[in-house]
Amino acid sequence: MQNLKVKPQPMLHRLWKALDVEPDETDQVSLLLIMSFLMGLFLASVAVASQTLFLAHFDERIDLPAALAISGGIGLLITLLYNFLQGRIPFTALAVFNLLLVIVFTGFIEFGEAYVQDTNLLFYFGFTLILPFTFVIQLVFWGSFNRMFNVRDSKRLIGSVDVGTDIASIIAFFSIPILLGYGVKAESLYTIGLVSITGYLVLFIILSRKYLVAGILM
Repeated sequence: MQNLKVKPQPMLHRLWKALDVEPDETDQVSLLLIMSFLMGLFLASVAVASQTLFLAHFDERIDLPAALAISGGIGLLITLLYNFLQGRIPFTALAVFNLLLVIVFTGFIEFGEAYVQDTNLLFYFGFTLILPFTFVIQLVFWGSFNRMFNVRDSKRLIGSVDVGTDIASIIAFFSIPILLGYGVKAESLYTIGLVSITGYLVLFIILSRKYLVAGILM
């Protein structure tokens, strides 16, 4: 009896199989995975930078409770406003506008020292934006995901598309202390976040043009 040789499967094919991704979904999921990686990198770098600078310049017992309350209030307000506008403004336009705001605010925190009299206020401002940034980016990501797949496919893929976020967060939280130990300033982490969120926006625009055309009005 002749031995049959089993042709080895490409590594990428095995990856899609492990993630339970169908062949006709690989392009969409690839974009979402990269976006989720950039999302995780942005959130981790900005969170570490903001928390480090806040705790270095403010009293944890006195200033932290108020800052957390302000952050939660801003996050709640942004979420309510986003949900109100998404039924009245095309999703893609709303998402791009919100991501541009995140980029502008991140850039201001990074390079805005020349425009404020007290840089401590800049660090306070950066800390209060951690939660709003998280809400906005998550709303854009999962809003895109829900518009690309039906309910059955969403249930199958929901555990796969945000793998990039977990990987990026693990890498960031392990590497950031090393970078800080080698003399990298905490403020420089905002640059990593700025590059990440800019890449996230570019990929979202590509994704929306290719896969969200049908759902661009909702």
